[in-house]
Amino acid sequence: MTAKDFLKQYEELDRKARRCKTEYDLEVERIDAIGSTLSGDGQPHGNGISRKTEDKAIRLAEKAARWKSAELDAIAKRQEVFEVINRISGVEADILYERYINLHKWEEICVLIHMSWTQTHEHHKRSLRIVQDMIDKSV
Repeated sequence: MTAKDFLKQYEELDRKARRCKTEYDLEVERIDAIGSTLSGDGQPHGNGISRKTEDKAIRLAEKAARWKSAELDAIAKRQEVFEVINRISGVEADILYERYINLHKWEEICVLIHMSWTQTHEHHKRSLRIVQDMIDKSV
């Protein structure tokens, strides 16, 4: 595994968690929308739970479980990446932290660390070599 692949794992898991949350939120909105159109019509309704309601509850619980699992995976990977970055010092660590933990774009990083695009990328290349050495030694 390359250093960049290792560092990007958190970003990928974070995106997955956000997708799961979006799906969960959409399911909640659908259920709320259906509930608001069916209630208050003045007609008598049964007290039992219908099969449709049960299916919706199951789908919602499944989406919530996927979201929670994805969040926990992202948190664990963030910690793992952070621990590697934390072993590096100087501006190299700052660049890695902003890029792979805070998920900032290159333009934002250049402004944050007060360096040009070229300088930032040179430090980034150096930091990737440091991380690669760490990965190679741990294998």
